[in-house]
Parts: sequence; structure tokens; C-alpha cells
Amino acid sequence: MKSWFLIAIIGHVLNAVAFIVDKALLTTAFKRSGTYATLIGGLSSIALLALPWTKLPDVQSLIPVFGFGTLFVLGVWLFFEALRRAEATRVVPIIGSLVPVFTLSITSILIDERLSTSGFYGFLLLVIATAILSYGKRGERLTVPTIFIAVASAFLFASSSALGKISFQQTAFLDVFVWSRFATLFTSLMIGFFAPGVKVELLKLASPHTHLAAEQESGAFFYMLFGQLCGACGFILLQYAISQGSAALVNALQATQYAILILVAWFGGAYFRRILQEHRSQTSIVIKSTAIGLAGIGLYLVSH
Repeated sequence: MKSWFLIAIIGHVLNAVAFIVDKALLTTAFKRSGTYATLIGGLSSIALLALPWTKLPDVQSLIPVFGFGTLFVLGVWLFFEALRRAEATRVVPIIGSLVPVFTLSITSILIDERLSTSGFYGFLLLVIATAILSYGKRGERLTVPTIFIAVASAFLFASSSALGKISFQQTAFLDVFVWSRFATLFTSLMIGFFAPGVKVELLKLASPHTHLAAEQESGAFFYMLFGQLCGACGFILLQYAISQGSAALVNALQATQYAILILVAWFGGAYFRRILQEHRSQTSIVIKSTAIGLAGIGLYLVSH
């Protein structure tokens, strides 16, 4: 089994927990996608505490390092904007399926990344499983702007992963991760200052007007901290896995994340089915159980 495989799986499991919290808060506490993106980017700057133990990458390496941090925050922003505009079951299949495809396309061009035969077939099975697992009950038709935002988000996530892989090949992992947080922090601050309505919502979060609002927003803030702690740990593990293995395969392994979300929705009760917009029926159980089986085969092929 490849050394980075288990690390990537754990990272996707933690991201599944973060996604549940994100989706719950986005529908109840935070109305602006830019607010959440700003908070996520700001919280990630905690990594700058490790700055004394790093070295400044050379000028040539700083371009992909800063691009890695910048594009990730922009991808998060567009991801939550797409979620705000449409059902998660319509948006997530687009983003989840396209990220590994875009990643493989970009890395094959920039760093000539190639997959082995078994890895390629495992990659295809994982992408197919992702599309099936993340697809839910058909709702309202997606508008062209929403589709564009979802595709753009997938491209930004993939580009961030590709630039991260390039950076990790040139510079030590800790140096890349910590110094990229400067770009992440700067981008999140720009979103906070210039995105419509975000500054107002952030100020309201910092200075609630009523005791009831204070309790609600304080609770939401602590839930967000928990979710982002899981998301941050998952992100670090995934980036380390990318530094050791294939960026495209690590992103394709997110099929395990969707499989976990499906199982939580099925067995976690009505609350989780409502939050995750997952409808448990005999047909969906058969189809998505088959997809979980495909994901399992894909995981075996990738891991070996």
C-alpha cells in the first residue's frame, strides 16, 4: 500500500465532518458565502505561528506557493456561493467530479504526471463513484451562472492542488504550507473588505446587538471553529499526501468522503438527511450501494 494513501483517506474523512458543519451553518447562520470564505482564510493564518521554523522559498518558487494559497481561498468562496444558490445535491456532483479530472489535466501538462494502468482505472472508478454518490434528488434546474460558478470553483481547487504539487517538489512541505498562508490571509481579507455585504456580516458577528443574537452567533462561531479544525487537519493531511503522491489520485479519493456522507445521512436520522439533502429510498440505496462498491474497487486499485 502506498504510504500517502491512508493519510489521504483520513484527510477526506475529516473533510466529511467539516462539510456537515459547513452545510448546517451556511443554511442557518451565515448568509454570505464570502463571510465563510473570509473566516476560513483568516483561521488558516494560524499556521503562520510556525514561521520561525521555516525558510523563505526562493523568488521563483514563491509564485506557485502564493498561487497555491490564493486559488484555494477563491475556490472555497465560489464553492459556498454555488451552495448558496442551489441544492448541494446539484452542485456537489459537478465540483466533486471535475476537481480530479481538472487536476489530472493540469498536472499532466505542467509536470508531466502519468498514472499507472491500475491507478488510471482506479481513478476512473473513483470519479464515477463520486458523481453517483454525490447526486441526489433532482430539484430545480441549475441556472447558467450557478453552473459557471461550480465549474470555476472546481478549476480553482484543481489549480491550487497542481500548484501545491509543484511547490512541494521544489520546496520543503512546511515552508510551502506556512508561506502560502500569507497569500491565503491576504485574499480572505480582500474578500472581506470588497465582497458585497460581507463586512457588515463580519461586524455583526463580532458585535451582536442582542443577547439572543449573541448566543446564536456565538454558538455558530464555535461550531464553525470545530468544523474548521477538522477541515484544517484534513487539508494539511491531504496536502501532505499530494506532496508524497499523485495530486489527481488524492483528489479522486474524495469518493470516500461522499460515501461517508451518504452513510451518515442514511443512519444518522432525519436531521442529517435534511442537512445533507439525502433521500433514503430503496432505489437510492441500491444505486449508491453499488457506487460505494465501485469506490471500494477504485480504492484497491489506487492503493496497489
